[in-house]
Amino acid sequence: MEDKKKYSEDSDSSDAKNLNTPEVLYTLQNADSFHRQKMKGTRSMHDMSSVRERVKRRAKMRRNARSMPDMRDPLRSILASVPFYAIHGLSSQLRAKRKRGLLSRKTSDARKPSTVSDDLSDDLIEAAGFGKQGCTPRLSVVVLGALMGAINFGYNTSVLNTPEKVIRSNLGNREIDGFSWAIIVSIFAVEAWAIIVSIFAVGGLIGSSLAPPLLDTIGRKSFMFYNGIFMTLSILFEASSTSVITMVLSRLLIGMSCGCSTVSVPLYLGEIAPLSLRGALGTLNQFAMVIGILLANLLGKPLGTDEGWRFLLGIGAIFSVIQVMMSVFMVESPRWLVTKGDMREARRLLLLIRGASENSRDNELIFMELETMEVVSEEEKQEISVGTLVRNPSSRKPFLIGVALMLFQQFSGINAVFYYSTSFFEKAHFDDPFLGTVLAATVNVIATGLAVDLMDRAGRRPLLVISSLGMCFSSLVLTVALVLSQYKINLGSLEISGMLLYVAFFEIGLGPIPWAITAELFGAVERATAMGACSCMNWVANFLVGLTFPAMNSFLGPFAFVPFACVTLIAAIFSNLTVPETKGMSLEEIREQMFGTADMKELGRNVPVSSLPSIERMKTVENSDTVVY
Repeated sequence: MEDKKKYSEDSDSSDAKNLNTPEVLYTLQNADSFHRQKMKGTRSMHDMSSVRERVKRRAKMRRNARSMPDMRDPLRSILASVPFYAIHGLSSQLRAKRKRGLLSRKTSDARKPSTVSDDLSDDLIEAAGFGKQGCTPRLSVVVLGALMGAINFGYNTSVLNTPEKVIRSNLGNREIDGFSWAIIVSIFAVEAWAIIVSIFAVGGLIGSSLAPPLLDTIGRKSFMFYNGIFMTLSILFEASSTSVITMVLSRLLIGMSCGCSTVSVPLYLGEIAPLSLRGALGTLNQFAMVIGILLANLLGKPLGTDEGWRFLLGIGAIFSVIQVMMSVFMVESPRWLVTKGDMREARRLLLLIRGASENSRDNELIFMELETMEVVSEEEKQEISVGTLVRNPSSRKPFLIGVALMLFQQFSGINAVFYYSTSFFEKAHFDDPFLGTVLAATVNVIATGLAVDLMDRAGRRPLLVISSLGMCFSSLVLTVALVLSQYKINLGSLEISGMLLYVAFFEIGLGPIPWAITAELFGAVERATAMGACSCMNWVANFLVGLTFPAMNSFLGPFAFVPFACVTLIAAIFSNLTVPETKGMSLEEIREQMFGTADMKELGRNVPVSSLPSIERMKTVENSDTVVY
């Protein structure tokens, strides 16, 4: 009997050693205390073993739930921390993380070289994250179909720029049912043309707000299919407009469709792409938009005539029709299928677009992606409001930084160029306004390509400062040239140089970085709400610039870009003092940079664990002395 008792005690001691974690030890203490009170001092070996067995089962359940995926695993950690968005500049973030060794295991005191788990090899990590999962033929077709929406967004942003005079003369101030549109214009003290142009941003705001719930309800593929049909009908309505009011309505509808595309296209690309291509597809999405802008400006002169302007507006329908036709070859988002519980179909589609076979290695990668999708989707179900973001001390500052950067991006005046550059050059007496507009659009494309490498080398904050100061300097150069032109000093080359530098500096920093930083400043729980709110502010500022620039240009004359110079100067100061560097950093490191280690500990006492992103919550639970069941 003594031997049996000793054996049992040794077994319990071994089990306790194996479960020597703060959670289980705390639970064991509570269980022992509860048992002593209930049994009133009776301590039979049988009852104590029963309690310990229940504790062990509960601890095992917690470990199993927490290990799918195990966020301490290096590869799963990076998979869960990278947003499921195709974001311009994300490639530099991934490369920086690779260089800094963020795929290595983290210990409590230092980051050590990678010692991957038994079921993962270095080759597996490399394949899943950094380049061996390339762009398969099926993925290429799917991406091409989705990018039609991005091209259409860029095209319709700038399509009214060059043929402004022709469309104005054809629409005029016609009356509808005895009510003159000119009365509305006089009430709001703005030009009818400014309303036609800026209403596009109002539609974008509406569309980007309606898109998320619809995407979650009917799926990504179906949403893009119906949005393509809606875009086609809206463009045909625009091309057949016979009055200002019908043009305004059609531009509102096109803006709604484009707003839907700005949400659905990067989301869809990010969810179907392997980790190694997510940033590249974000850059490709940006390229598609700026190519659409360039195409609209190139076709503006040959088709911007009394006979051809309707064809110019209708060309956008070609891209939406292609998107609808290619939807036959597109696949549903595996991540959306995971949220609906259809893991089998999600796995089948992942194997299809990855070009993977049924061997064990490919299956392991696929299952790892599916596990990450499931965990991140569960995180995002914990919906939080904008008010919660503002009230929470750990997310208030990142949220305000994101909103401020979006406002700086639009109030820098870049869309005044894409909306009104032709009329601006005409009023500045530039020899060939069409040439100036095309050159600005061309520089826009080139600078978009250069931005990727610069974001990789220089980082986010330095580029924001350089970009803002460069735009400020370019605006002043442009202003000087315009002022001198009033005194019959022809400096057309200086004018166009100022404008081209202005566009180039925007595209290397203030254009792409606000979107990248906003995604990097938040965890999975906060990201959707934060990016949605920042996107809304971006559309509102876009509308205000489009609505007010014609009046501002008429009132200020050659000094029209001085307000933009002031805004970009403030943006440079703000970025240098407030914006954290996020390149290659984890969310925890970014927050420590923003608040400091001591302040982070203080904030951690006030932030509920459930509101933290996956990795931070795991670390909080692991390091805590208490467990909540």
